[in-house]
Amino acid sequence: MARHALLLGAALGLGALAACVPADEAVRLGSVQFTFKVSERTQEGIESSETLDGWSVRFERVVLGFKTMTIGQVGVADVCSYRGRGAESDVVFDPRFGVVQTFNGLKPVVCPDVGIIFGPPGPETTLGAGATSKDLIDLATGAPAHAIIEAAASREAEPPDPPQSLRISLRFDTARTSSRFGGCRAAARGVRILEGERDEVSVRLAAEHLFRDAISPGAGLRVEAFALADRVGDGDGVVTMAELDGLLLNRMPPVGDYALPNGVSTDTLGDYVRVLYRFSFMFRTADGLCVGNEPGSEANEPSPSED
Repeated sequence: MARHALLLGAALGLGALAACVPADEAVRLGSVQFTFKVSERTQEGIESSETLDGWSVRFERVVLGFKTMTIGQVGVADVCSYRGRGAESDVVFDPRFGVVQTFNGLKPVVCPDVGIIFGPPGPETTLGAGATSKDLIDLATGAPAHAIIEAAASREAEPPDPPQSLRISLRFDTARTSSRFGGCRAAARGVRILEGERDEVSVRLAAEHLFRDAISPGAGLRVEAFALADRVGDGDGVVTMAELDGLLLNRMPPVGDYALPNGVSTDTLGDYVRVLYRFSFMFRTADGLCVGNEPGSEANEPSPSED
């Protein structure tokens, strides 16, 4: 619990600065509080009327391995450069229950580069809200992963055809999936720290973005591609990442725009879904965004000092 408290309340220890200044000239410090949540569709589900192919989706398991938020300005380390205790102690949690990380005692400044660092569990990992020991084990077993998203999908059919059902089990391993997100922005980039005020910032996982039929924002939602991956695979009614990796994009039906920016036709549906994951974290508003970096890349992340 002590490690968890350290993660969720990252005190930067700058308050001592104010104590050294006369009371009438004291520097008034500010703070930033990040709250992880999920989008309304991730919380409540996707109705059949909200997809282009009549499938409905209910998210049953959402697990993230979270290390820390970062605050800074790329290339200017002495202006604002902060990172929480997540570099030493991280947490596995269910964002539907929420988790908070607070940076206190910050000098007033505009910090345009806000980022997120996820990662698989390690020796210092703690269990956060809504998470179980099974979640931790499932992330750590096999190729280390930092996200698991599972859902149940269904579609009504015209008689005499029976209704369709599909279970979706997606495990995002860190080697092939973005674990560092940067450039967080809504109306403006980053955060603005004001004297005596706390900037309260929401970061929401929009798992419904994984069903977009194009990379571009606002693309339609489809589930049939996942059902096709299962039929091409073992046809057991449960689609996995391995089955998505077994379906080439050039074998997809001519619906939607299932294509990656690199235009390589030999990419798979699994590659495509991992790219969609890069654009699945909303910053402050539904139009805000934190963009995932290429797996293995640390670009767009400030070089923060430890708190």
